[in-house]
Amino acid sequence: MMRYFSVANNGKSLLIKNISERVLTLFAVTVKYGVTVDTIDGKGIRNIGDDLRMNKTLGQGETVEVPLKLPDPVLLVVIFRDGEMVRREDISI
Repeated sequence: MMRYFSVANNGKSLLIKNISERVLTLFAVTVKYGVTVDTIDGKGIRNIGDDLRMNKTLGQGETVEVPLKLPDPVLLVVIFRDGEMVRREDISI
């Protein structure tokens, strides 16, 4: 499977870099966090997400910065256009 993006976590934000040889347009990014919650059975992990709408075009090697709401993201979901195709890439962090 071809990867289109790489992600670096600098603690305060995520840097999303276009590692493909194509010009890509980002439509939306969802940052998912795993948070510990109290349940009837004890502690559990619940995933919450932060959705960001963007209309940003990235050329080869270009990056975009996404601010973090919580310190430990677990997954990044990127919705983007590659030519005429709209694609989704899930990136574990």
